[in-house]
Amino acid sequence: MNAKKFVLFLFFGLSFLVLSGQYTSIINSNRPGLTQGAFSIAPGVYQIEFGTSYRKDQFLSLAQAKSRGVGFTLDLRTGLILQNLELIYRVDYHKDVFTYNNADGESRLDRIGTKRNTIGFKILLFDPHRNQSWYKPNTKSYKANKGIRMVDLIPAVSFYAGSELNFGNIYPYGEPFAPLLDSTPSPVEQDDISGEYSLITQNHFLNNYVLVSNWGKRYVGSAYEQNFVSTSLIVPIKKKLVGFIEQHAVKNKLFSDIFMTLGAVYLINENIQVDAFASHTLKDTPAMMTTGIGVSYRIDRYNDNGIPQEIKVLRKQRKKQRLDRKINAKELRDINAKNKKMRKFERQQRKLSRKSKT
Repeated sequence: MNAKKFVLFLFFGLSFLVLSGQYTSIINSNRPGLTQGAFSIAPGVYQIEFGTSYRKDQFLSLAQAKSRGVGFTLDLRTGLILQNLELIYRVDYHKDVFTYNNADGESRLDRIGTKRNTIGFKILLFDPHRNQSWYKPNTKSYKANKGIRMVDLIPAVSFYAGSELNFGNIYPYGEPFAPLLDSTPSPVEQDDISGEYSLITQNHFLNNYVLVSNWGKRYVGSAYEQNFVSTSLIVPIKKKLVGFIEQHAVKNKLFSDIFMTLGAVYLINENIQVDAFASHTLKDTPAMMTTGIGVSYRIDRYNDNGIPQEIKVLRKQRKKQRLDRKINAKELRDINAKNKKMRKFERQQRKLSRKSKT
């Protein structure tokens, strides 16, 4: 059995063996890093994750090559029939100006196309948080409850499998300098369809710190298969604000480097978050820099059937709080209007009293 058949067998086999709840009370977004979280979204939940970025790449030791442009990424995600199975579509659309030196002087290329275009499935294989007894507080040790526990080292585990679709061969294998790296008369060309898979782990510890790791391979079955390892650490800053740091290491015959990314995410409400980030490679052969902003939006049409009781209670509380705020705002407006009328009446009475005295 070759590698492709094994991946397909493993993916579809496990998808019918594992069943577990996936609904979360707040949005679960993969933005803005390249590391996927382990948890999928539930059936009836639809997510749009959009970002725009400025990108600057240069390879000064190779023909003084430079590339500057803008990129747009879009992720469309939804849960499928199984509670732990998710469909993901991602496209990275790029427009830039590429310049390099040759025997005739400086050459310029205006390019526009997709650097990534993938569709795939993610399935949760193991969720340790379903075993609530593992996470009971230690009544005999305050210090044990505040530190990292052994159970925190047990990660949630997911598997992702998908296909990379190539349109136009503008950026083969996502490589902006591919035309200059080719040593043969023919240019580097990406296959129309190639595979992608990754193993995903996610740990939660120290009150909302999250560590996510991905190990996988892109362009499976092509001449330039790419291995990658990415790790992201999410750190709470304030109630609705978190920061993150990410390393994303890639290696194939064309390119190998580590991308370091810093960013922050702000949760506007349970269905909307915004983010900002900056990324740079560790090496300068080439040096690749990206800065950007983005937004993730969730449409929640999930049926309450099967949701854990604590989440049902939380949703009812939030709905009641929103209703209470509306009622309180109306009552406050009525009180202010009555006070205004009362003050106006008192002023009129004082005027009449002064006139009667004169």
